Amino acid sequence: MISLSQPPDGSEYAALIFDWDGTLVDSRVVCFEALARAMADAGVTLDPSWYWPRQAVASPDLLKVWESEFGALPQPTGEIIDRCRIYVQAAAHQLKVVDHVVDIARAAHARGQRLAIGSNASTDTVAAGLQGTGLRTLFDVVVTWSDVPPGRGKPAPDIFLLAASKLGVAPGRCLVYEDAEIGIEAAVAAGMSAYDVNTSELHTIGNRPAA
Repeated sequence: MISLSQPPDGSEYAALIFDWDGTLVDSRVVCFEALARAMADAGVTLDPSWYWPRQAVASPDLLKVWESEFGALPQPTGEIIDRCRIYVQAAAHQLKVVDHVVDIARAAHARGQRLAIGSNASTDTVAAGLQGTGLRTLFDVVVTWSDVPPGRGKPAPDIFLLAASKLGVAPGRCLVYEDAEIGIEAAVAAGMSAYDVNTSELHTIGNRPAA
């Protein structure tokens, strides 16, 4: 693990994979308000102090945790998640792009590097966000929680491994940009190097690969 004074540009890697929420876009308020509203529709209050430490967990998995702690929700979790996604998609225009991370993606795209998104959000949610922010053309591949088996979202490595496979690049030649501990854990488990945009720490796997 190496502490860096500025984010790596990733030019030494064959491909770059970016998390979505919290990395490319600041969606914290949008995601919280959407889930809180969806749960309120079912007569349940989502406590912010409970939510924020778990915000990186995929919402369907998060509701499983909620039920394990507080008991069954009054509506099926699938119905709550469907409403939550509708609310997130409707608020896509409110997403705030994280400029210094998007600038890395833009520069890599201009160099001709392969780029992917690997997200614990759903495909429809990320697609709406990409449309709302105008970032879709930067990425060759988008892989989300919707694309992997149930229970295999981050911190499991499946999302990142599938992204590398779709890019046609070996995992060890990928650099992941992440904002959450479970995302870093997933990237390392996938055999990839990972940069934490919050701590400025680079977690490397073996030797730094040439592109």
